[in-house]
Amino acid sequence: MIPSSEQSDLTNTRHVFRLLVLYRWISLIPPLLWLLTTEDTVRLTADLAAAVIVNVFITVFPSQLNAAVRRRPLLLLADLIFCSALARFSGGWNTPYYLYAFSPLLAAAFFFELRGALFSASGMALLFVVAGVGVTPDQNGLSLVAQGVGFFLIAGAFGYATTLMSRLTSSHLELNRAHRDLEVIHSLTLSLQSASDVNEVEERVLEAVTNDLGYARAVIALVDQNDHIVSCWLGKARDGRAMFAGGLPHPARLRMAAEEGLIAQCLLDGQPRLGTSGTLTTNPAINTHLEQGAYHVFPMILREHPVGVLIVNATDENDPARLRSLQAVASQAAVAVGTTLLCIDRAQRLAVQDERIRIAREIHDTVSQSLFGMTFSLDACVKLLPAQPDTVKKELSSLLQLAETTRAEVRQSILGIWPSQLNAESFVKDLQRYAAEACRATGVEFDIQVRGDFESLPAQAKRGLYRIAQEALANVVRHANATQAQVRLDIGDTQATLAVQDNGRGFDLNTALAREFNREHFGLRGILDRVTSLHGTSEIFTEPGTPTLVKINVPLKDER
Repeated sequence: MIPSSEQSDLTNTRHVFRLLVLYRWISLIPPLLWLLTTEDTVRLTADLAAAVIVNVFITVFPSQLNAAVRRRPLLLLADLIFCSALARFSGGWNTPYYLYAFSPLLAAAFFFELRGALFSASGMALLFVVAGVGVTPDQNGLSLVAQGVGFFLIAGAFGYATTLMSRLTSSHLELNRAHRDLEVIHSLTLSLQSASDVNEVEERVLEAVTNDLGYARAVIALVDQNDHIVSCWLGKARDGRAMFAGGLPHPARLRMAAEEGLIAQCLLDGQPRLGTSGTLTTNPAINTHLEQGAYHVFPMILREHPVGVLIVNATDENDPARLRSLQAVASQAAVAVGTTLLCIDRAQRLAVQDERIRIAREIHDTVSQSLFGMTFSLDACVKLLPAQPDTVKKELSSLLQLAETTRAEVRQSILGIWPSQLNAESFVKDLQRYAAEACRATGVEFDIQVRGDFESLPAQAKRGLYRIAQEALANVVRHANATQAQVRLDIGDTQATLAVQDNGRGFDLNTALAREFNREHFGLRGILDRVTSLHGTSEIFTEPGTPTLVKINVPLKDER
């Protein structure tokens, strides 16, 4: 019998049953005409009345009879017997109820397709022959054969048509489901492109599998390429319940070894495990969180390297199209996870590289120059000994003070490798301390202000603007010969503006930026490089003999 969820409108609604009821009423026209033209009206009236009563019963209770016939196909046997009885009492093989006898055959054809139609046709043919025995002895044998063949032809034709309709409906449903799955995969692909971290990728994949594809449970875990373990477990049920609430502790990590269970084996050989109910892992904690039941296990492979695993509960129907959809989801998740991890790794490398460059600049402009001076002075002292000991003693005292200053500079560089928890207040205080201690700014007055919502700045912009202000102040102290310096950080809705202005002697910008002159001085070039890394713009207003203004504009969001 065709499942009710896969019936077409022709075979799964009341329209079919109404069509069958209409046929039963129309098939009573020949018996009615026979009644009007015959003399034996009493018997034929009784037969017709019985048929009308049955039709009225079927007409009044169509839904109940429809459901009952689907649950108990043998109920059609009662209708076959009733039709054969009508034939028996209305002329046997010459009965006017011949068309009426097709009613149960058509019902069997619509409800149970070709096989049911042929079974009912066989039963009707046998009952029809029995009904005519002894009643119509003068019946032509050829006519009887034609009537019997008619049962098979009509029932077979309608049964075959219903079978084709059922297959067409099934194919239509599969196409609709495949189309829906493709839409889910397409939407998932688009959403994964905007995922900001690996955890967001996991959540979106689980959302697609449980809510969009309709699976009851799904779990995703990632592979740590360095330690060769499976971690970052995250699971979700269709009702919204988290299967791995809070994640699993460190001892619950799974080693990528064949003896660790089916999940590890799946990742090692790159082959999915479908409908498995065996031991997924040897870790009791993971098995407890996965709950009981059969699962499909799909490895997430990117360029022959496992990046994770997708685990989905197996349903009773293992539709190949649905399994292909899950495989596609696992592949998309692998690409998204791999790409996200690659971006994170690249960002970390760039951050390390930028910090190394910054440290190199600071060491060159402070420690390196101090050490060069110490080396030069020590060399001079060696040449003065022993002829001028007083001069040497004076130089050594100066060198001791310089060494202490250099030690303080190294300490400041170490502590200033990365500012901690920058806010508006610490931004101002740290810059003032940096100018006073690191730059040894004597005789220079600093006015540092922050206006606007400092917390609206992205973390990268905070650090970048802090370093730019540091380098600008260091240039003021070391090169500008200024007595006043002003720092203004204005934060608007779309961008932040940093302005550093002094009343110093200025400089020639083209000369300062020239490669030949600047190859050992990082300050101004470092400012421009940092502005570029923040996707901002810079303007430097200066000329020899005039004050200098450095103006930096940085967008609050990445506008690339």
